[in-house]
Amino acid sequence: MKVDDKFQILKFFAAVFNSVFLILGLCIFGCAVWILFDKDNFIAVLSSVEVKTVAGGLFIIGLVVVGVTILGCMGAQLENRCFLLLYMGFLICIVLGQLFVTFIVLLNHGKITSKMKIEVDKIITEYGTNPDNQRHWKLLDNVQRYGHCCGMQSPNDWQSNMFIKNNSLIEVYPCSCFNTTDCPAISGFSTLLFGNGSQTQIHPQRCVDIITNWLKENTLTIVGMEVGLLISQVLQFIVAVYLYQTVGQKVKLRNVSQLILSEEHCEPNPDYLDDPDYPEQNHGYPEPNQAYAHTNLAYPEEILAYPDDQHPAYSGPNHCYPR
Repeated sequence: MKVDDKFQILKFFAAVFNSVFLILGLCIFGCAVWILFDKDNFIAVLSSVEVKTVAGGLFIIGLVVVGVTILGCMGAQLENRCFLLLYMGFLICIVLGQLFVTFIVLLNHGKITSKMKIEVDKIITEYGTNPDNQRHWKLLDNVQRYGHCCGMQSPNDWQSNMFIKNNSLIEVYPCSCFNTTDCPAISGFSTLLFGNGSQTQIHPQRCVDIITNWLKENTLTIVGMEVGLLISQVLQFIVAVYLYQTVGQKVKLRNVSQLILSEEHCEPNPDYLDDPDYPEQNHGYPEPNQAYAHTNLAYPEEILAYPDDQHPAYSGPNHCYPR
């Protein structure tokens, strides 16, 4: 296969893998933005160092992926070996960053889950009493209403709620716990957050399973994207190595072709000037293809198989010398 054909095929595969790489990188960047800035999900309840570290790592990886993709495209399009080297170096750095983030996620998954349970228990205790946490109340209400559950471990968890304890209320639960359309009012209270009803009127399922499954699914999603990105990077690195080699071959072939075809920059080999078998009319540059016609080479690309200045195509009497 000719060098140019090989180079075009490698450019095609590089473009495909770079596109997949960019899409996955943007997805990871989106996850980081969601974790860091979306206050309407249970991740916002957590303020642990582990979660912030993971989010920050994903944010940086997403940004670097965009820049590395552009660098790889420029290296292939401009046939710049320096850009390709930087591209491969950044790929290795991203792999190390991914391994670090994945390690943190998997290592601290149990710790993050325990922290989540503690924070939810805290929300249950302060529900309806601390106006500063109204956003967290809504999160818990959404989980109980749409997840058809009540309490972290059981509906009895609401007996620890400060509003219920302070007023010595019995069979009182948040309105989101009831499986009825209307929330039963509490006699003597005007609150819209709580209702009074029997166990048969509330969701029997506990919320801990729903919350932990939600957290597990998001963790697996992040790890899955990291694995996909890693596979893409391995393929990209292989293609980049071949691109680097092919660009080098093209440069070498271009130099050899210029050496052979640039008659105005050639002079006869002085070692052959006194050779009686060396015709005077051949003291100039040989006819086209004469320089490597005697080598039985099918293509000039085969010159690349020889070290510089050792190929028979330009080691004879018509070897080029600068004037």
